[in-house]
Formats: sequence, C-alpha cells, structure tokens
Amino acid sequence: MNRPYPLIDFHSHILPGADHGSSGTKESLNQLEIIKAFGVDTVVATPHFYPNSANMDEFLQLVAFSAEKLSRREERSPRICLGAEVLYCAGLHQMDRLESLCIRGTNVLLLELPMDGWSEDLFYTVESLTRRFTVVLAHIDRYIHTQKAEIYELLRLGAFAQINGYAFDSFGKRRKLAPILESDRVVALGSDLHGTDKKTYQKFIDSKKRLGDTFDVIMERSAKLLESAEYLD
Repeated sequence: MNRPYPLIDFHSHILPGADHGSSGTKESLNQLEIIKAFGVDTVVATPHFYPNSANMDEFLQLVAFSAEKLSRREERSPRICLGAEVLYCAGLHQMDRLESLCIRGTNVLLLELPMDGWSEDLFYTVESLTRRFTVVLAHIDRYIHTQKAEIYELLRLGAFAQINGYAFDSFGKRRKLAPILESDRVVALGSDLHGTDKKTYQKFIDSKKRLGDTFDVIMERSAKLLESAEYLD
C-alpha cells in the first residue's frame, strides 16, 4: 500500500532493559516483529529518563548498550531512532548536556509532564526549553481532561504535542483533542508501547481510521522532524 509519508511511531519503549518497556533482547525483538507486522516504517525508541534520580552518563551508557543489542538484529525493518522520554523537573532547562537526550541527529526533545503539581515553574521551564529545542510534549491525551487550559498554554508558549493512538478510542478525549488536532501543534503520534500487547499497537494503527487525512498530515510533520535523524545501523 502506497502512503504519501512513512508510518512513524514516535513514542515507544523497545530498548532491552533500558526501562520497564522491555525486559531483554528477546522481548524487544518480539516488539519489533509486532511493529513490522503493522507496517510501521520508523520507530523512535524513547526510554524514560528521570532527571531527579538518574545519572546522565549511566543512562547514556545503558541506552548505547541496549541499542547495540538491537543493531545486531538480522531484520532491518522498522528503522529505529534513539531518543528519550524526559520527565519534567524544576530547572530542567538548566541541566547540562540536555541535548544528549534529544532524538539523535535532531534537536527534538520529548518531554513528559507530571500528572499533577503543575507550578508556574513548569511553564517557565517549558518556554525556556523551546528556545533551544523543538519540545514535543509526550501523550498530551493523558492530561486533556484535567489540564486542558494548561496544555493550550504550553502549546501557545511554543511546545508541540504527541498523542498516543489509543486516545482516539475515547469519544470524550477525541472531542477535547479536536481543536488541537485542527491546529499545527500536533506533530507526532505514538503507540507508547510497553511489552508485547498487540491490542495496544492495533489502537495506534487504528488512529488512521479515526483521523483520516489528519493522520497523514501528522505523519508528514513527524517525517520533517526526523529529516536529520540518525538510525541504528
């Protein structure tokens, strides 16, 4: 089937042992088989990075070690980009070597927001980050019911949005997300895959049916963000 743009899963947890998404190489290879079976061309590996508890050097070494295991796989599809899902903390914009957590080869930083406790510092930090990076807010669908106005403000401050495919199963979420989807701020969709649940991945793929032409528009935006991205060999 011909598509105008590659099918990109912008948010996944597929690196073996890098976080709770995959326990080891065998599980990661099974995840990649699922991803390939659904016709995905590119997947961005975004292991969790918790700035308040993780050591940058240790995290990067772990990602490199995990990625090396996947670089030896025989099947080269889908292509894999390396990034991280960085949890917000106060003063994050001042953290040294934050660029190391961007999707490799790009200035795209996937930022996870807390479920509560959205202080003024959060808005200041995100706005400060947008001056250096293309900040993509991970799975904004998680917050749309309780912090809709705050999400809109972060997008107004210069951030972009990623939405998980399973969000479109909920009519309430679809309705609240509709104005954002009609804007140019949603630049990525993702599975947020942990483990090997095919039903989760089916929901990501089914978002095409829910979104229609908007799906292709978002894939085009994702492809542009990844134009300079580096891929595992």
